[in-house]
Amino acid sequence: MLKPGGRVIISFSNRCFPTKAVAVWRAFDTHGHTSLVRLYLETAGFRGVTASLLADGRLGDPLVAITGRS
Repeated sequence: MLKPGGRVIISFSNRCFPTKAVAVWRAFDTHGHTSLVRLYLETAGFRGVTASLLADGRLGDPLVAITGRS
């Protein structure tokens, strides 16, 4: 359980096992994944949700981090 005001950090790349990922994840690109995770956090009541592109994918896999406060 996250304490009030605690920070959640979710990071992800575009790597996945297609047989393990839900259809909506397979259908989206990195921008769509970011929007989906932001929506999940905002719908769950997290505040100040921000997304940061940590690696753009030119030299490897893209990496995104999304943060928010409870």
